[in-house]
Amino acid sequence: MFSLKNLWTMKHQTIRFISSLLKPALVFSHLKFNKNSKQRIIIIYHGISKKPQFNCVTIELFREQMSWLSERYLVVPLYEFVEDLDYETKGASDLISITFDDGYVNFADLALPILEQHGYHATIFVPSGKIGSYNDWDESKIGFQKMPIMSFEQLRQLPEKMVEIGSHGVSHIALNLLPVDGAAREIIESKMKLEQGVGRQIRFFAFPFGLYPFGHYFNFHRSGKRLLASYRAACTTWWGRYNSPKDLYCLRRIGIWDSDSFGDFVDKLQGKYDWVVVKEKIGRLYRSIPRLVEL
Repeated sequence: MFSLKNLWTMKHQTIRFISSLLKPALVFSHLKFNKNSKQRIIIIYHGISKKPQFNCVTIELFREQMSWLSERYLVVPLYEFVEDLDYETKGASDLISITFDDGYVNFADLALPILEQHGYHATIFVPSGKIGSYNDWDESKIGFQKMPIMSFEQLRQLPEKMVEIGSHGVSHIALNLLPVDGAAREIIESKMKLEQGVGRQIRFFAFPFGLYPFGHYFNFHRSGKRLLASYRAACTTWWGRYNSPKDLYCLRRIGIWDSDSFGDFVDKLQGKYDWVVVKEKIGRLYRSIPRLVEL
């Protein structure tokens, strides 16, 4: 039976199916859920693989996607993207920034050479407590495949001009499942451990599973983002092709998944999935109701 909860937890395949039904009837590329006249997009990958694999885009498809971007967008590092938002630059170009979550070894082996060919910068978000380990948080998922995460030595070898390293928490646990002190540890200790181990400043944070912790709303949002104050910005997986200065600690990203075809990739960036913004807003409202009652 369908419910508001189902609306929030809708799977990638269902979203793709609904988008395919809506595409002939609605031109979502002209919808704007933000006042910005130009797109400000952050795309998110997880892994890259030589053949179809759990949570990975194939190297052939990734290469095709990167070539397509070069013809249509200005691809910029995340720090330039954030500066553009912070100063509300009214540039003439649609901007895209590339991010990878989890810090898999296959990023260095397969994605980085292609990014270097195009002169693209990427930000990778790494869970500090899983460095040198693997994606054990995915073990219960259908189709799970074990993927090694880079060691500190491998992270240090990534070229600073091409790759920025960000925090993805300590243990890759959804922060909304933790009390505020546990969430604080994930945010603060991960930054300290990464800076010590990699020898670079850690400026960006990505919420594990992309989930903004509504249970800690006052600590994350209203009170000067105090738990995230040591970071320049933070990323969610909320859908959207537009970001603004108010989004600095809940930046929207567009997920590119192993099940996406090249056509799906193009549709996502051209607005055919923009209805997901409305779907997610309803879902967040539903999730916030218990907190509003408590307050």
